[in-house]
Amino acid sequence: MQQRGSNLPRVGDYNQVLVVDLVRRHPGISRVELTERTGLSGQTVSNICRRLVDQGLIRQTGRVSTELGARRTVFEVVPGSRCAVGLHIDPARMTLALVDLAGQVMDHTSFVTPDTGGPAPVIDAIVGQVRDLVDRNGVSGLRLSGLGVASPGPISRGSGAVLGPPNLRGWDVVGLRDELGGRLRIPVELEKDTVAAATGELWAGNLLSQDFAFVYLGTGAGAGVVLGGEVMHGASGNLGNFGHLGGDPDGPRCECGGRGCVATTAMPAHLVRQALESGLLADIDVEDASSVEQGLAKLSVLAADGNTAAAGILDRAARSFARVVANLTNVLDLDTIVFGGPNWRYLSESFLRIVPGVVDELHLFRRLHGVEIRGTSLGEDVGPIGAASLVLAKSVSASASHLILPAGPPSLSSPPA
Repeated sequence: MQQRGSNLPRVGDYNQVLVVDLVRRHPGISRVELTERTGLSGQTVSNICRRLVDQGLIRQTGRVSTELGARRTVFEVVPGSRCAVGLHIDPARMTLALVDLAGQVMDHTSFVTPDTGGPAPVIDAIVGQVRDLVDRNGVSGLRLSGLGVASPGPISRGSGAVLGPPNLRGWDVVGLRDELGGRLRIPVELEKDTVAAATGELWAGNLLSQDFAFVYLGTGAGAGVVLGGEVMHGASGNLGNFGHLGGDPDGPRCECGGRGCVATTAMPAHLVRQALESGLLADIDVEDASSVEQGLAKLSVLAADGNTAAAGILDRAARSFARVVANLTNVLDLDTIVFGGPNWRYLSESFLRIVPGVVDELHLFRRLHGVEIRGTSLGEDVGPIGAASLVLAKSVSASASHLILPAGPPSLSSPPA
């Protein structure tokens, strides 16, 4: 969905972030094209571009000739003018990335999540790792826009707290946003990991779709949903839980009362448990997230080497997820499903082979449009890239929420356009 600007002074800040976002998404765009895309007057666009150049956010990259012989000045963002740290919290592994305004990863690191039965040592480790990442890249002051945190849910967006995530032992109500912001002295944005991943794919990926679901495959699984180019959050910010949707109609009865829910038939711990019972794996603790991740990696290697039993376990999981995402495409009328997350690399072969056919068979609107099934364009860092995008997108991306201007000073302080 293409956003349009307004010539009303009260939305000058929105106009400015709209121009930055268009320049970021379309390097080499001219003032004339910006005027056409935004609906703003030529003079307003010229004023905004001049201010953004003065602030160091965009720069002129030369002049191009048109068919009529006229030459137009074109712009691009200055990648290093702003950056943000993204943190992805997973029960198995923490991943950090430093991301610039162009959506490129400047540096990243990861470490095994401390399994101490409580949040305090985890938060200590996060603070130390963020400081190390920022210090070794010489980032400070205006350039560092803040820290984005992608966490398993449920979360409270209002209070910035994580509320007893089931796969993080000993976590109850943890005020991550205020705790990390206070210790690091930078702005912190907290979102559910699925929402963050969808934000990253929309903001930093090469996806053309404006109506898609990002299916996040970590210790658990869920979906981030984008409709009309806007990331959906739901009433509490926890949209996208599909663990209790049925993926296998012949599967076992779930504690929720349903049958064949993906939460009890197709999550990594369940797949590893199946492999243990079949004698394909040994010495794997299915109660330990890091151990499960290692087991899933070994299972995928066995499948790639031609072990039919191992391949069968992964293929059944693919069929379960295929039924779930087919339901998502029908309910939300999506044209794209994107898979990603820490465990995507272990599941991608089976999923990309099986899911498209099942979705096509179950898709209600196939006469109107197809559904593309693809892996993330952001690779294994989609979690932290998405988290960093939460911060950068809030500053320099145009969404409907920017039309409701905050009470405080705007993130790109300037007079109205």
